[in-house]
Amino acid sequence: MIMSKHIIMITDSMKRIIVLAFIFCNLQPVCSQTDSLLLKNYEQKILENSKLKDDLQSANQRFSELSKAYYMDTLSLQKLIKELQNELDAEKQKVSDLGKAKIKKERDHLQAAVDSLNALMIKQNQEITSKDNQISVEKASAKVAMDSARSEGKAKGLEGIVNSYKNKQFDELVLASTKKSVTRDIKLVGNNPEVGPILNNLLIYFNSLELLSKKFDADHVMNAQTQLTQIKFQSKLIEQVKEGIDFYKDFNIALRETITKLIDLDKKKSAAGNSDIQKLKFNDILTILTDFMYNYYDYPNYPYLSEVVLEIIKRKRADADADVQDLLEKL
Repeated sequence: MIMSKHIIMITDSMKRIIVLAFIFCNLQPVCSQTDSLLLKNYEQKILENSKLKDDLQSANQRFSELSKAYYMDTLSLQKLIKELQNELDAEKQKVSDLGKAKIKKERDHLQAAVDSLNALMIKQNQEITSKDNQISVEKASAKVAMDSARSEGKAKGLEGIVNSYKNKQFDELVLASTKKSVTRDIKLVGNNPEVGPILNNLLIYFNSLELLSKKFDADHVMNAQTQLTQIKFQSKLIEQVKEGIDFYKDFNIALRETITKLIDLDKKKSAAGNSDIQKLKFNDILTILTDFMYNYYDYPNYPYLSEVVLEIIKRKRADADADVQDLLEKL
């Protein structure tokens, strides 16, 4: 049994030996082949490295040639740029010289023109001064002649104005004058002792007469009465205006009362658009107005009051009921 066991053990060892021997025998050819491939690859790499060295050397030589050519081109370009810069500077200098010469020429030409104009201006100023002096002399002479003629003419004119008022009746002067002409002549000859009083009296007359064409004013009427009493000339026109001023208040009151009667009539009677009643009422209105005109027949001497009467007739003729209350405010 023991022996059988050893036989089995030997047998296992032998198996291992046999396997190892088999592997070794088969591994040797493989190694040989691998070595051959490695050698071949090595040789190929050597050839490739050699070729790369040649290529690198060739590239370095080409780069050196290109660098040299670039350097030469750069030197040529710099030289060309310098030459062009020199030419440009020379042209600039020529332009500058030409510009200076042209400016100097134009300046000299302008200076000559200015000198000529100055000389001409001086000459013209001298001529103008001479003419101004001559004109001044002529003006002075003309002014003396004009003043003399004006004084003579004014004296003759004033003499004519004075004579137009001298030795004439006051009523004649009133009819030949107006307030405007009298006011003008007072400014011209008002201080003349011969006609001054006449002109002042004429102005009093026209101012008083003017009051009758305005709304009644007690203060103005009283002042006019005082001034009219100072007139010493005998005159029908003065007496008429005195009478008109004295009775203006009475005529004004009478017309106010007449209008009040018409207002009362409007309250009592209305035409109301009826033509027959219109005629009847208008007849009543005329009766009231006629009564005023009859008792104060000189009312036409009061233009302001006459206008109010005409306005009443105008309104009432168109419409007997027309309001006349506002006319009281005008008196």
